[in-house]
Amino acid sequence: MATTAFVGLPKRMLTATIDGREVQAPEGTTILEACRRLAIDTPTLCYLETLTPVNVCRACVVEVEGSRVLVPACSRKLEAG
Repeated sequence: MATTAFVGLPKRMLTATIDGREVQAPEGTTILEACRRLAIDTPTLCYLETLTPVNVCRACVVEVEGSRVLVPACSRKLEAG
């Protein structure tokens, strides 16, 4: 019996601006991951790359244009713009 392996489609690249600097990252990238691509130091206490974000420490909150509240960079997905 043959099995078929499905390879995911390439993710769409997003372009965003963080602190006046442009970054390109695949769709699904978090703001924290994008900040790290730009070498922007963003503090974290509860974030580990191998675990799902737990959003408890709130040390990584950032301001997102158009948002009424600060958002955790470790779990918020990057948006184009």
